[in-house]
Amino acid sequence: RTICDDGSDEPGAVPNDGDVHGPILGPSHEETQQKARLPHGHSSSLTRSRTLIHDLTLPPVPNLGIPSSPPGSPEPLANAKFARFLSLKKQDVHFNEKLAVSTSLKNPSLFRKLMEHAGIDDHVQHSTSLPREIWDLSKLPEWGFKEQLLREQKELCQKAEEHKAAGHRETIDFVTATPVDSTGATSMSNANLRAK
Repeated sequence: RTICDDGSDEPGAVPNDGDVHGPILGPSHEETQQKARLPHGHSSSLTRSRTLIHDLTLPPVPNLGIPSSPPGSPEPLANAKFARFLSLKKQDVHFNEKLAVSTSLKNPSLFRKLMEHAGIDDHVQHSTSLPREIWDLSKLPEWGFKEQLLREQKELCQKAEEHKAAGHRETIDFVTATPVDSTGATSMSNANLRAK
């Protein structure tokens, strides 16, 4: 306990000498319990309940370790699954890589089949829990859905193919350089090649 500037004896208060070196400790667990034992007239019921909750929830020395498992856990099936997962990880088998190379997930109609299986139609997939003022599905334009975007993309690709097939060149074909003799004239064989 220390004595404050006003002469009162208060636990955890800063000494009145003015020079404090090092950290200041807060009240100890015993001092908190002493405050909780004050007579009824010295403390309100709210303060007493708050102090009691504080004492029950905060130990004097915090235990930051991982608590032990509750009785009857972990389940043997869950333990076996984790053991299998960890053994695969030690063998450099990674779940995401297996999914990436899976041929069944490369099926373009897989998403549509999964939606049908879950009973989700095209418009419900864009639903949200936001209020209608923020997100109203019915106000989306037709071109905002993937089907319309896919149709437009196919049309653009088809037009580009037709434009290319019609003979319109988008690039310039370069020819190799021709040797020039000392008079500045190109050789006859190279000139004939260029004329063709």
